[in-house]
Amino acid sequence: MRNAFCPLRFSFVAVRSALCALLFLGLFPGVLEAQGILQGISGSLEFDYSLISTKLTDSSGNTIKTETQDYNPRFTLNIDTKIYPNLRLHAGGQAEAEISDFKIDGLDTKTTVTRFRPYIDLTLDNPLYTAGVGYSRREDRTKVKVESLSSPSVKLVNDQYYGVLGWRPDAFPSFDMQIRRTNTFDEAGGGSDITEDYLNLKSRYFYQGLQLYYEGTFIDTKTRDDLLNLDARLRQQIHSGRINYANTFFDRRIFLNTTYEILHRRVNTRSEGKGTVSLQIFPFAGLSFIDGDNDPSNDSLVPNPALIDGNLGVSSGINIGVGVPPGADNRLRNAGLDFLNVTEVNKLLVWVDRTLPTDIANSFSALPRRWEVWISSDNLNWALHQTILSAPFGSFDNRFELTFTNVSTRYIKAVTDPLSATVPGALAFPDILITEIQAFIDRPVEDVQESFQSTAHTYNLDGKARLLDNPSLFYELYFFYNQLEPSSLKRYSLSNGFSANHRFNPILTGTARVAVENGEENKEKRIAYIGNASLTADPVRTLRHSLVFYGRDETIGGRPNDNYSLTLYNNAQLYQGIDVNLSGGINYAQQETGEKRTDYVINLGANLVPHRTLTLGLTASDTWSRFRGGERGSVSTDTWRLDININFNPSRTLYFFALIQLVDEKGRDMETVQNYGVNWSPFPDGMLQFNFTYNENYQSDNNLKERFLTPSIRWNITKRSHIDFSYQYTVSKSNVQKTESNLFSTSLKIFY
Repeated sequence: MRNAFCPLRFSFVAVRSALCALLFLGLFPGVLEAQGILQGISGSLEFDYSLISTKLTDSSGNTIKTETQDYNPRFTLNIDTKIYPNLRLHAGGQAEAEISDFKIDGLDTKTTVTRFRPYIDLTLDNPLYTAGVGYSRREDRTKVKVESLSSPSVKLVNDQYYGVLGWRPDAFPSFDMQIRRTNTFDEAGGGSDITEDYLNLKSRYFYQGLQLYYEGTFIDTKTRDDLLNLDARLRQQIHSGRINYANTFFDRRIFLNTTYEILHRRVNTRSEGKGTVSLQIFPFAGLSFIDGDNDPSNDSLVPNPALIDGNLGVSSGINIGVGVPPGADNRLRNAGLDFLNVTEVNKLLVWVDRTLPTDIANSFSALPRRWEVWISSDNLNWALHQTILSAPFGSFDNRFELTFTNVSTRYIKAVTDPLSATVPGALAFPDILITEIQAFIDRPVEDVQESFQSTAHTYNLDGKARLLDNPSLFYELYFFYNQLEPSSLKRYSLSNGFSANHRFNPILTGTARVAVENGEENKEKRIAYIGNASLTADPVRTLRHSLVFYGRDETIGGRPNDNYSLTLYNNAQLYQGIDVNLSGGINYAQQETGEKRTDYVINLGANLVPHRTLTLGLTASDTWSRFRGGERGSVSTDTWRLDININFNPSRTLYFFALIQLVDEKGRDMETVQNYGVNWSPFPDGMLQFNFTYNENYQSDNNLKERFLTPSIRWNITKRSHIDFSYQYTVSKSNVQKTESNLFSTSLKIFY
């Protein structure tokens, strides 16, 4: 055991004295209180240990046994204090080791990774200005030993120097500037050395309904790789400006909102040797969707601006963690982009809010569902472009890298399942939040032009005028224009319409809208006649009926692209705690390919709360579809689906849940998904806490059966220290293989 900590000696030498001092100060709080600057010191000592044994048996009876022991000591120090009233010091660091001893069929492989993360920054802040400088270093040393053979250690270093300056004068434009230099290199040499200089300047100005915005970004990246004989330099200038005006006139009878945006990008390259150059693509919008039927082909993603706001640490609302309770929400996660114009892309980076251990990160590249990349031209019909067999997680950055063959598309999305509860150690990650998704095109060095530039213009005009008060009648005007240079690609859309809504009596309410849209897209003229109407009846407070019609008669380049639907919705609260809904309708669509589709849909739902501790949910649907023309010819499908979920929470310490899904499609075997679980925490507020979790999952596809149980104990030694012991037994069996694993883990944490 002593040898296991040898790789940490160098990393801990620098903090050993500080640790002893902190322990001394912790034992004598009077001394700590006498030192004002030390009141901002905090940190932790942690030690994690786990032992995993796994037996994998394939369909032929062949068995592979593996055993892994992991040691993870970690020391964290944080200093957050004000040296002067407006001068804040934030410093500290983390030193840790990950020692993994992996055995498979008698072969012993030991991997030792030591990490050192010091940082320091000073910030001067007041209501008028902000100024700050900082430095951080991320250092990873990896050494692998197979039996008695040791490979040379690899030490990767990421140094970052940065500064910020902000100016916020009252009634004048504000300015924010960031400057950063990042060096990433292999200290032993022979690998890839990357130096990046980054400058970002933002300015904002608001005056009544007028908003002015400018952002300029300058990136200078130098890459040298001795193995590839690569010497490349990439300079990028990105300028974006936006003017927005919104206001109301004539006693709020007229509303106007107009925006003009310009995005100019200039790229200069100089390269020698072999390799690739990565160019970032800037999307028009971020999109996301949580897929209830687990079919990514028919999803319409909704806007999610947080996916493209440039903030890599703030959640976009998409959780790919195991969830609480574990395994209760297995719906597919969709995170996508809209490029507005057809764009070539071959790489996506999916950023998350935390560092993931190797085993957890790699589980997203394993069966049953790996990362998948889907593409679409209309955000309605999606096609699988590629399944990602390996999505590496960043050494220094918290992101998955999805690389795939080149594709030109307007819409693209990354699709994955949430973390499976059967993955060893998954229960420690209930939340893994996607924060950003970025798109890139990687090109060979020899194919990259020495210099190129592009400019995109986007203009929006949204106007609305109230013509009558009773009934409410509005005139609506919408205009959108986009042009991309130097390709001269452009698109525009002009919509003129009238909308009305009126309450005929205390029971009946009606709405209606008609509009005509003219436009051009991909050098093809487009015209559409749009109409929608609804009639809603509320005879009593607990009963509602709505009849909704939508129609779109459209031609694109002379080809039809029509959509019509008529749906009746019924919602009723039969008794307190018994809510039901019934809807049905018909949808008709004719696509540009000549294919005609008719759908007959009926949906039934019920939500029952017979007692405050028990919730029952039921949804059933039947969809009959008929296709004519196009490549498929004349075919029909019939899909029936039933979802039942039960949640029982008799006390705050005991929780049961069950989920049953049945999908029966014409010409295919019925698909069944079953998920059952229980969680019991008999004394959650005591110093000694016990928790028991059991989960069982069945999927008829591939006859997959999964089961895991986890008893765990936590001893709260003091308010600032605790120790955990847990055991997890997992078994997974399918037509392909059977996997059985046992995981024992313990974790000691001391905070100060």
